[in-house]
Amino acid sequence: MSYEIEIKAHACRALKERIDAYVGTVGEDVVKSDTYYAFAHDEVPRFRLRLENGGILVSAKRNRRQDGLECNQELEFRHDDASDMEVMHQMAMLLGYEVFIHKHKQGWSWMKGRVHIELLDVLHLGWFLEMEIISNLDGFEANRPLYDELYGILHDLGLEDGDVERRSYQEMLRPFEPRS
Repeated sequence: MSYEIEIKAHACRALKERIDAYVGTVGEDVVKSDTYYAFAHDEVPRFRLRLENGGILVSAKRNRRQDGLECNQELEFRHDDASDMEVMHQMAMLLGYEVFIHKHKQGWSWMKGRVHIELLDVLHLGWFLEMEIISNLDGFEANRPLYDELYGILHDLGLEDGDVERRSYQEMLRPFEPRS
C-alpha cells in the first residue's frame, strides 16, 4: 500500500506563471469533481468517487494530519468509463452510504521529478497549491525528508510556511454544504 505525502497552501492564480517557469513546462489543464461518501454516523468520509479525464477514480484513504502535513494511506483504482458514475453513486446509496460532501477543483498540474504539483481553484474556497509525493514508507517520521522537499518547493515558489492550510478540504467545505 502506498502513502500520499502531501501539503496544500493558500495561493493565487498568478502563481501559475511562476510554477511554469520553475518546472520548465506549461501546466496541463485539470478538472476534478469529487463526491465523498460516508455512513450517517461518520465524521469523516469512507471513500471518494472522482470524475477526472473522462474516467472515474475510486479512492479510499486513511488520513493522518499533523500541522498541515498529511501522510495518507491510500488505495485507489481507475474506471475508464465516466458514464458509469451514476451506477456507482446508486450502488453506494444502496449499500447504505450517504453523500458526505462534494468538492470541485480546476486548474493546472505539473510533475517536477517525483513531486506532483497542482494549482487549483477549489469551489467556495479559492486557490490552493497542492504538492504530493507517493511513498512506500510508513509514518510521519519515516517521510520527514519528503516533507522537507515539499517545503523547499513551497519556498522556491515564494510561499511561506504560514500559507500551508492545516484543515482538510472537507472541514473547510462543511459550512457550504451541510449533510442532510
